[in-house]
Amino acid sequence: MESRGGARWRTQLRGWRGGLFALLGLYALGATVFLLAGGGQPAMTSLVAMEAEVEGGEAAADSGQSSSVDASTADGAATDAAASVSTATAPEPPPACSDIDPVEHDVDARLTGVHALGFVTLEEQPAAFAGYEGCPLIVNFFASWCVPCVTEMPDFERFWNEYGTQVAVLGLAANDRLEDAIATVIDRGVTYPTGLDEGELFIDFGGLGMPTTVFVSPEGQILETHSGLLTLEDITTRAEEHFGL
Repeated sequence: MESRGGARWRTQLRGWRGGLFALLGLYALGATVFLLAGGGQPAMTSLVAMEAEVEGGEAAADSGQSSSVDASTADGAATDAAASVSTATAPEPPPACSDIDPVEHDVDARLTGVHALGFVTLEEQPAAFAGYEGCPLIVNFFASWCVPCVTEMPDFERFWNEYGTQVAVLGLAANDRLEDAIATVIDRGVTYPTGLDEGELFIDFGGLGMPTTVFVSPEGQILETHSGLLTLEDITTRAEEHFGL
């Protein structure tokens, strides 16, 4: 026969079990209601947002890199295009007057004035005034037997050394033997182009006596014919007056 104490203990145990099952039931019911109400959505939403943010950042980085590459390519293409246009449209600078070689040109009857004439160099090569088209020109007629001619030749050399890129200088031996003219040029240290007047260039240029110096415009027109000795100052002053140095 069971004692009263054991019966009471079993009764209390049943009560505890019932309470425990009741609590477990309430917990399960609450969890179910929480899930049905979308309680797990924030975590899902946060995870999706994080993934979207990562994907968006990668896309933005790719877009930025692509834009940078495209911009760099576009800038390079624009620079190349500008350089191409600049190269294609930039005119070539005219040669310096001191670089003109009249031997490389033929007499051109289509030109006017002095530029339609020709002469022979002291090396006995045919040359043409057509090579001086577009360049101011000073023609100095000299002769080995002419003392004033020989005296002024070093001054023409000095002028040419200083202004040769802007004004061409040409010496022509008139009424003189070729070998004597060559010897005079060498003796006086002349380095500007020289030639021989085999025809009547001296008369065509308006010469009256020796020496004679003629100032010719870039268009081939005679601006002044001076007969008589010129100093470096005289040559420079006339060049400034006629050619605007």
